[in-house]
Amino acid sequence: MKTIVMIVLTLVLFACGPDRVLLMETKFDAPLRQKMTALADSEEPENLLVLGKCAGKIDGVMRQALVDAGADVRTMQGEIFTASVSSEDIYSVAALEFVSQLQLSQKSRPISK
Repeated sequence: MKTIVMIVLTLVLFACGPDRVLLMETKFDAPLRQKMTALADSEEPENLLVLGKCAGKIDGVMRQALVDAGADVRTMQGEIFTASVSSEDIYSVAALEFVSQLQLSQKSRPISK
């Protein structure tokens, strides 16, 4: 019985893909990890607004790599960018070597008086 449980557990862990697990742990902030975990069972992809940090100042080549990976780059300032990314493409963006961190953008609320 233990053998069957171990086999099933191993299959479940590898079904996510070791790269995805590694990317989630090393490059996603906690809210983005939670969002992606919640979307894992969803069949409908969702557009996510993210704030990303790169290893250096973003140049034209890096911007194009982000676009090619599926990011709709909105703004760039130094090593920081904002983008809209489909939940299907978020791992491709995170897998880019120069991307060091991705955060789920927070929705701002107006300050009431």
